[in-house]
Amino acid sequence: MKQQLARSLKRLAMKDRKIIFITGDLGFNAFEELQKTMQDRFINAGVAEHNMITLAAGLAYMGFKPWIYSIAPFITIKVLEEIRNDVSLTKSDIKIIGLGAGFDYGIAGPTHHAIQDVGAVLSLPNMKVYAPGFIEDVDTVIDKIYRYKGPVYLRLSKEEKAKLKVPQYAPLRRINRGAKVTVVALGNIIQEVIKASFLLKDNLRSIDIWIVSELPLKFEQKLIDSIKRTRKLIVVEEHVSTGGLGAYLSSYLMKNYPMVVKQFTHKCVQGYKSRNYGDRQFHLRENDLDAESIFSTLKTFTS
Repeated sequence: MKQQLARSLKRLAMKDRKIIFITGDLGFNAFEELQKTMQDRFINAGVAEHNMITLAAGLAYMGFKPWIYSIAPFITIKVLEEIRNDVSLTKSDIKIIGLGAGFDYGIAGPTHHAIQDVGAVLSLPNMKVYAPGFIEDVDTVIDKIYRYKGPVYLRLSKEEKAKLKVPQYAPLRRINRGAKVTVVALGNIIQEVIKASFLLKDNLRSIDIWIVSELPLKFEQKLIDSIKRTRKLIVVEEHVSTGGLGAYLSSYLMKNYPMVVKQFTHKCVQGYKSRNYGDRQFHLRENDLDAESIFSTLKTFTS
C-alpha cells in the first residue's frame, strides 16, 4: 500500500505546505516523487525512530503537520515511551505510519513482526488506529486522517488485490450478508476471510462478514443486530489476543449484551509454535489464520 500512500501524500503536500514527511531511512522505489515534491519538507531521519517522534513533536508544537513513516514495530513498540510522552499525552497532531502489519515482514522474524502494535498504541490516551483492508481504502483514509486534528497510528499492510468489489470505506463495513454466523475482521486479514468464504461456495450466504478499519470503534446497531440474529461470532485479526479487536469486542458484548452470543471463537496470533520463520503465509498457517484454517472454522459454525 506504500505506493498509494506516496501518491495520496503528494496530493496533500502540494496544497498544504505545513505537512512534513519524516522517514526512518525507508521508501526506496516508492517515495522519490514525494521527495521531489516536498523537497526540504521531506526528511530522512535515518534509523532513529526515537528521534523521529521527538522531532515530530517539536514540529507539531510549532504548527507543522508531521507524518512519520517506518516499519510498524519500529514506529510503535520500539518507541512507545516517546509516543506516550510526546504525542498521546499532549494530543499532538502527529500521524504515525507503520508499514508491515502482522506478519508482513515474514522471514525477517519476530523483531519485524507487528503483532502487538494495536494493543500497545490503544493503551495510550487520545490515540486512534486506522487499519485499511484494501488498497482502495488508502486515499480515503489519508484524507480522513489529514482532517482529524490529533494523534493517529495508520497500520498499513502490503498491497493485495481484493477478490470482490470493495464497498465504500467506513470504520465498519459489511462485506457479505449472511444468516448463520457473524465474522468480524480487523484490517487486511479480511483478505483471508474472503478467500475462505469463497471456499464455502453455495453456503456463502450463511456468513455475515464485516471489516473493522478504525479503533476505538463506535459499535453501530447494524453489527449488534447481526450478532443478535446469528448468535455465533468469529473475530479474526493478525494480532495477539491482548488489546486487539477480539478483546475489545468481547468486552463490549459482555458488558452490554451478556447473553447474546452462544458460540464464539477468536482467531488471532498465538505465537511461534514451531520456532521456525517463513513468509507471511507460513506464519498465518501456523496461527490458523490462513484461508484454509478460517474455512475449517466457518464449516464448523455453519454446519
